[in-house]
Parts: sequence; C-alpha cells; structure tokens
Amino acid sequence: MTTARQWWRRAAAAVKDRRSLYLTRVAVLRPRPASGVAAALRSPELEAAVILATSHDERSVDYGSAARVLALARASPPALQLLMWELARRAGRTRCWAVALKALMLAHGLLLRSDAAPRAARLGRVPFDLADFRDRSSPPSKSSGFSAFVRAYFRFLDTRSLFAAQELDDDAGSGSGGGEAADDGEDARLDRVAKQQHLLDLLMQIRPYGDGMEQGLILEAMDCVVIEIFEVYSQICTGIARFLVAVLGSAPTTPRPRPGETLAAARRRRGVQGMRVLRKAAEQSAQLSSYFDLCRSLGVLNAAEFPAVERVPDDDIRDLEKIIMNHVVEESGKEEEKETKALVVAVEETRPASKTVVTKEWVVFDDDDNAAAGGGARPGHFGGYVNPFVGAPWDAVAGSRDLLV
Repeated sequence: MTTARQWWRRAAAAVKDRRSLYLTRVAVLRPRPASGVAAALRSPELEAAVILATSHDERSVDYGSAARVLALARASPPALQLLMWELARRAGRTRCWAVALKALMLAHGLLLRSDAAPRAARLGRVPFDLADFRDRSSPPSKSSGFSAFVRAYFRFLDTRSLFAAQELDDDAGSGSGGGEAADDGEDARLDRVAKQQHLLDLLMQIRPYGDGMEQGLILEAMDCVVIEIFEVYSQICTGIARFLVAVLGSAPTTPRPRPGETLAAARRRRGVQGMRVLRKAAEQSAQLSSYFDLCRSLGVLNAAEFPAVERVPDDDIRDLEKIIMNHVVEESGKEEEKETKALVVAVEETRPASKTVVTKEWVVFDDDDNAAAGGGARPGHFGGYVNPFVGAPWDAVAGSRDLLV
C-alpha cells in the first residue's frame, strides 16, 4: 500500500523529470553557440530521450524511450559518444537509485552496441563514476541496499568498458607491429580468459543486498545481468577449450618467450597460468549454480530459461593438471636436449685438431658432457624448476592472486 510519504516522494520525482524536459525544450530556443564542437556536445533531442528513459519512477521502465535511445545508437554509430555523454551528465548529478540504475542499463546497451560498431566509433571507458554512489530517494532502511546494487553494477560496467578499451588499443598496436601478435596468441587468450573470469566475479556481485528489493526495476536489471553472465561464461568455456587443444592437441603450439626468458620457462609459465584458469573455472561453476538459484527464487525470468550449470569434478581437474604438467615436462626435456647441441659454420679448410667434419653445410655435434649432466635429475625437478604438482600442493602455486597484474 502506498503511504502518503511515498506518494509525495514520487510526485516530487515526477516534477524533477518535467523540469528537466522543460529546460531541454528551452535550450532549443536559445541561440546556438558558434563552435560546432560545443553544439555537438549538447543535443536537445538526445537529451530529452535520455531523460525519459531514465525517469525517477522506480516502479517501471519506459521501454519506448529506452528503445528510442538504442535505436539511435544502432542507426548512427557516431551518436554513441553523444548518447553516452548525455547518460554521464544524467548519472553524475542524480542521487536517486532508480535514475542511476536506468542510466547503467542504458550504458550497458550502448557498450554492447559499441562492440559491433566500426573501430572509430567505439566507446572507451564509461565517462562517469558511481563507485561511491549514495541513494537519497529511499527510506534509510532500504537506501543502503539500493546503493550497494548500483555500485556493484557500476563496478562491472566500468571494468568491462576498461577491458574493451584495452583490447582496442592492443589490436591497434598489433596492427601496426606486423605479425608478432600471432606468436602470442595463446598467452593473449589466457589473459583474456582471466579477465573474463574477473568480469564473471563482478557480475555475480550484482544481487539484492537488503530486504524488500524485489521490485520490477531490480528484476529487470538482473535479467540483463543473467544474459551477460551466459555470454561471458560461454566465452570462458570456449577459451579454456582452445587452450586445452593448443596444449594437449596433436599439434601443440609453441609459446613466445618474453625478453630474457627461455622457451622451456615460457612453456612452464603458460602451463601454470592455464592451471590457475582451470581452477578458477571450477570454483565459478559452483558459484554460478548458487547465483542462478537465487535468481530463480527472486523470479528473474531469464534465469529460469537456462539449464543448471554442471560443475567440473575435482578429480577431472587434477587429471588435467597432471596431463598438462607432464606435457610441459616432456617439452622442456626436449628443449634441453636441443640446447645441448651446437651449430657451427663450416669453413673452407679442415683443421686436424677438430673432431668436426668440415663441409660447406651446417654441422651438428653433441656435447656429451652436458647431456650426461642432466641424467640425474630428481623426480618432479627439471632444470632449475620444481614441478608444483609433484613437489608441492596446488595452494602453494595458486596462492598469489595475480591473474590481472
């Protein structure tokens, strides 16, 4: 039942929206500035559409106005920047959780549209900050829960836009640097999967944080979150599958060593990083099951349409760890064998003191001393490296939380 205080609060919110629309119409009657850039940054038509789509009414969403904003973004990719800046102006001034959440949902839609836009029209990082948002439009008993929900949604959206901007810069750099990006494909894929796992953690933090938050706008936002979760999770599964094929397939790829790093060390680094990703995926599958159970209990429609997430058994993860690390050990052993052979260039004449046959071709000879020195390695040790899955438990390997460093 609507109380008198709630009625007056909603009436005041409606007055704020009408006042904003009135000021937008008045701005049309003012003389336009001489600078074309200043005129482009303030578009009354776009501003009015954003105001209607981000009204103060927490009971419903103006789907017509929201569809108009997204239609403008689809029809004209250059309008993406203008729409995002209008949302930034709207979100940066509000202390109403409904306005902030609607702005975040629209910004989410614009970012999705930006992914398919031409490179020159793509959006960068979101140009507003709601990390410290505090709601003042609700009673104190509910305000903290709504504020936490908005902050969680913003953290995900801000991180997502940051990763997208970084990938755009990396693609531009690899395009100007020639064919070096192909050599780093597997490392880049693992880094991308680790970032997507971080995004999945942020998505699962978008949930009600208080009682009485089962409102239509909250459930609508969680519908958008569930769709994004399945998109991100599917990319994680695809990336892990490609990593396993690249490492355990019939034609395994060779990692590109970093400056000052040997090929054997690069293989070990990629193997350990892959194990971290696999362990994280196993943890997140269990967390996703709990999150979807919560969404179904709240009545989120999209969560009810998808099957339950099946968790990868721990025994299978351990088997994969052993297989991958054994593969790394074998490849490292082959690499050390190759390093014990030297290549020399033949000269025009023979030398009696040399055991090497002199020709005009490359000559290979074995270094018996180095080959014999490597025969007494302890199990689980190769070179200067200790196999973490033989000599130490997994916690000793995955203890450092540096996936995104």
